[in-house]
Amino acid sequence: MKKEKGSKDSDKPEEALLEMGKFYFVNGKYDQAIDELKKAIEINSGNPEIYYNLGLVYESRNQPEEAKKMYKKAIAISPKYKLAKEHLDKLIGL
Repeated sequence: MKKEKGSKDSDKPEEALLEMGKFYFVNGKYDQAIDELKKAIEINSGNPEIYYNLGLVYESRNQPEEAKKMYKKAIAISPKYKLAKEHLDKLIGL
């Protein structure tokens, strides 16, 4: 079956992994979420949304140092990433 241009099922395989990571995260399956998000990073380490979501997982697991690293990576890739900045500021007490 041919994909239509601009369809949700994009050419970016990391997007499916990112979505699975989000799914596991919202369902409280943090280990599986981390696994999926790390696979997504292996495919595309330049996507700040992956690092942001990984930060959310670590923050939810009460691993603030790991969360900070992920938010900082997201911001390094996309300096105007507002959500990552807000979460980082919260963790460092700003």
